[in-house]
Amino acid sequence: MHELSLCRSIADLVEAAAVDAGCVAVRRITLEIGRAAPVEIEAIRFCLPLCLAETRAAEAEIVIDRPPVEMKCRSCGTLISGESRFTPCPACGGGGGEILAGDEMRVRSIEVD
Repeated sequence: MHELSLCRSIADLVEAAAVDAGCVAVRRITLEIGRAAPVEIEAIRFCLPLCLAETRAAEAEIVIDRPPVEMKCRSCGTLISGESRFTPCPACGGGGGEILAGDEMRVRSIEVD
């Protein structure tokens, strides 16, 4: 399960940022994980609090934003916005395309006390 290693990396990043900022506690962590990102969101929701348990972010609220997938249709070039990489093209009905956005995984913000 690579989600556990991702969560460990997130916890390390958040803890380092908290130490650098000289804060006592982290209030909120906002993640941006696109709908085409190759992770199981429920696994992130389960693993991240475990990885944060002994850090300044142990009590932090975890917010996960899920931006839609933005693609360019392989068949006709139409821009597609959808819930998954398998969203059909509204113009030609083609399936899939080149992903332009929606596969990102990042810590968007950390709010501290």
